[in-house]
Parts: sequence; C-alpha cells; structure tokens
Amino acid sequence: MSVIFLTGAPGTGKSTVAAMLHERLKCPWFEFGWIPEFRNLNPHTEISYEDEERMSFENLMLVTENYLRHGFETVILTDIREEFTDEVRAKFGDRVWVIVLYSTSDEVIRERVLGRDNGNEYRNADEAVEINRRFLERAPREGEIRVRCNDVTAEEVAQCILDALSIAEKPLQM
Repeated sequence: MSVIFLTGAPGTGKSTVAAMLHERLKCPWFEFGWIPEFRNLNPHTEISYEDEERMSFENLMLVTENYLRHGFETVILTDIREEFTDEVRAKFGDRVWVIVLYSTSDEVIRERVLGRDNGNEYRNADEAVEINRRFLERAPREGEIRVRCNDVTAEEVAQCILDALSIAEKPLQM
C-alpha cells in the first residue's frame, strides 16, 4: 500500500498527471481543493481560514487512511501545501512517495496558469512562478522524487513517475 503525494507549483501539471496515474493505477485520487469548505457548507459557524484548512487536511488524511484500510493499494493526493508534507510522511511512513513537479522555465508556468482550460480558476502567474522558485531553490528532501515538467508531455511525466516507482524497493529510500 502506498500514498503518491504530488506537489509542486500551480502550472506544473499535478492535476493532469494525477488523472493519468489514477487511470493507469486504478486507484483513488484526491485533490485538497475537493474537500468541502466548512464555511461554505455552514456559513453561520465562524471558523478561521487556518482552522478550516487544518480540519480539511486532517479529514483528507482520514479519508486516505480509510481507503488504504479497505484494501486499496495506492491513493494519490495533490494540491496539499508543501508544509503538510512532513505530516503526510509521519502518518503513512515509508508508504509515501513524495513527487515534486517543477519547471525550469518561468514562461512555461505563466503560460500554463494563464491559459488553463481544465476548470482550475487559479490565475496568479506571479505567485505560481514564486512557488516554483522556492521548490527549485530548496535542497531536495530525503526520498523526494523530482520531475521536470516544462519540456515534456504530461504522459511522459506520468511514465517517468511510474518507472521510478517500479524500480524502487520502497519509497523513502530513493
């Protein structure tokens, strides 16, 4: 059993690649944004953004744990803030594959964020470029798989991830 945790800046193809992995691996896939926002469901209850985000993250961890407990081999998670990476690893241990999608081209990030037609309404290209830069500037963490996505197709990125997963003995030892 494993958790594939796709992270990276907006515009790096996380959702597109997750959809391809979901199809090939026949496993559940959850984007953090799919967790209902409490304040929208219950507008008369006050809750801070930080508390709501924390609760949504904890709910997603429970959903993931439940799918694994019910026999699903793999669960894919995307769009979770990088700050939560350590908590995902703490919860699921060496079953977690952290895969960072990044671009070496600011222009590719800008084009993808501003030209989206996949239903994602995020359009802050400057912020996406800055998030991508932070991934590029920090040293890779232990066991992290980094995949450059700017000059390859989403299919090639998905295949690269599948290849990396197939040759590794267990996640956090790559």
